[in-house]
Amino acid sequence: MSLGSAISGVKAIMSAYDGYERKRFLDTDFAVREELRRRTDMLTDHLNRVHDRLTRHEDEDAASEVREAKATLTGLAADVQFAISSAPTSAHTSIGRLGRSPRRQLVNHDLRTLEMLVSATRTCNDLLELSATSDAPQEDVQALCARVHDQVGRARNHLRERNMFIEGLMKR
Repeated sequence: MSLGSAISGVKAIMSAYDGYERKRFLDTDFAVREELRRRTDMLTDHLNRVHDRLTRHEDEDAASEVREAKATLTGLAADVQFAISSAPTSAHTSIGRLGRSPRRQLVNHDLRTLEMLVSATRTCNDLLELSATSDAPQEDVQALCARVHDQVGRARNHLRERNMFIEGLMKR
């Protein structure tokens, strides 16, 4: 299954089941968080392989950038796991009924976060291919490592915006 297909599938699920309506808010939130968790696990696996290759090739600068990207990814995974409820399970019982506009904003925001992780995964796949060759220019490898790190960082910040949005909905 392609990465684009996975996003389309999540989008179809959320729209088909009226995602984020009061009765389904917890289920939808869980489904989104589970997909984000799956993506972070995939990226972590990729980055572990890249780090191993860079260490073998003795490219310490790029390996350091990958370590930092993995640390950011670990933070993203924790943000996904604990979200705003500070618990491993979703707990938004005080959420009010969402109107069409806030629901659409939340669905679009979730899709954008997923797209950001898909983009990071694609860049990481390019990095995997490049790191597999021992004659790859170090500058190119380092640039791709930095790009993956930046993409993961942007996805994490985007997820934090989601949490602030949900907190605002809970306080209404």
